[in-house]
Amino acid sequence: MKIIDEREAWIHTHFFVDSASITPQEQKLISMRVEPELRQMGIQYGLRYEKPLNAEQSLIVLECIPFEKVREAIKILINETIKNFPSRSANPPRNVVTNITVEGPESAQP
Repeated sequence: MKIIDEREAWIHTHFFVDSASITPQEQKLISMRVEPELRQMGIQYGLRYEKPLNAEQSLIVLECIPFEKVREAIKILINETIKNFPSRSANPPRNVVTNITVEGPESAQP
């Protein structure tokens, strides 16, 4: 998983990731890794997780808009944290059946 886009939205920073979902376990790991670093940087706001309109993406929301240098450091930290998480698709894989042969009673007799 990785961050594919980031946007400022009113008083938040949105980090869009390339996965349809972020599991509760992954959310906890991200928060445990990133939020102490935010405190070290002097940011008292945390992270939350949302689902944007695009079904193939998830959203990590930083509850503030830090200065650019700090935002880049946070983006790098989040990317390092999620790099080994799997990307999930909104559409589950489908089984495809090919080469179907139909035999009726007339073709079964010699």
